[in-house]
Amino acid sequence: MRWAAAAAAGALLLAGCSSDSEAGASGGDSNNVSEAVKQAVEESKAVSGFEAPGEAIDPSSLAGKKVLEIPSVPNPFLQSITDTMQGIADEVGLDYKVFESQGQVSQWVQGINQGIQDNVDLIVLNGAPDPRSLQPQLQEAEDAGIPVLVAHFHDDSTAQPPACEGCEFGVKGLVTAPFYTAGEAAANWIIADSGAAANTLIVGGSDILPSPGTIEAMTAVFDEECSDCEYKTINIPVADWNTKTQSEVQSALQSDPSINYVYLLYDAMVAGAVPAVETLGKGGSVKITSYNGSPFALDYIRDGDVVAMNVGEDTVGIGYAAMDQAFRLLLGKKPVETRTPIRVWDDSNVEEAGDPAEAGVGYGDAFADGYRELWGLK
Repeated sequence: MRWAAAAAAGALLLAGCSSDSEAGASGGDSNNVSEAVKQAVEESKAVSGFEAPGEAIDPSSLAGKKVLEIPSVPNPFLQSITDTMQGIADEVGLDYKVFESQGQVSQWVQGINQGIQDNVDLIVLNGAPDPRSLQPQLQEAEDAGIPVLVAHFHDDSTAQPPACEGCEFGVKGLVTAPFYTAGEAAANWIIADSGAAANTLIVGGSDILPSPGTIEAMTAVFDEECSDCEYKTINIPVADWNTKTQSEVQSALQSDPSINYVYLLYDAMVAGAVPAVETLGKGGSVKITSYNGSPFALDYIRDGDVVAMNVGEDTVGIGYAAMDQAFRLLLGKKPVETRTPIRVWDDSNVEEAGDPAEAGVGYGDAFADGYRELWGLK
């Protein structure tokens, strides 16, 4: 397992498991939790360091270049990434504009068409508008000589363009995300927290490209490290997250009263899952966990007991990584493979995210400082 392999020898045991005889949160025994899992959890709760993705570059010559960003949906997570990118672009002197959308393919199409009409130098699909749904438009962008950067849509394991899914036309660079790694980190945390006695409901969105692979990464950890753990999976299409998450989770909890953990592949489903647990009076027996690190989800951890853990992403770090890739494409350089950080949040460290929590807070300054030094802006 990636997290276990990365864990340093002698890492502290999982917070709350101070003795080998102590029972896990769900009645298990911490003796049944491997040292690799405990160490992996501690590693994932730490602040990540920075490793330069490529050679130093000088973006000072890019002043006046035109960049159009098309976010997939309006939410605080993506807005923090956009704000970071906008701030860097302004500092360098780029003409940086954002084409707002409400998550509709037709709006993404309009955005790309607008970029082509305005003869921009780069189009950024942030969050990301699904390039598989935009093949004709990406071909038109390519024909117009406009490179396209896709951010936060493909997993870190994805092949680089043009081999990646949806990248046949137009897409020249990626900023991948650690979806599978986050799934592994979540499984490790659940195993450790439960004392290797978890019955987990995994809630995915099968129409999101990384969702099936993330679930596979999670279940592989459960299978390898927790013979007494159980899990089951349901999938809710993205379009139904706001309207069906509560009913779907509630139904699953009623069908199997022994479920004691719910893992949501994306924070957008937290708002539906919390009332599902509370309506059934299971706030003391079912823990909700999720992925993204949205401030509202971290506030749930700090202020209540239903949401117990979140695999968070540094939106500021993502913004810096995206601008680094954008700079390289604008300079005509070969794109690089980027890696952006995650951090597992629970009661032991959530105060570091702020009160109330803020996007990008609690991940340290290593990524911002590292990229600025790479660009000669320090």
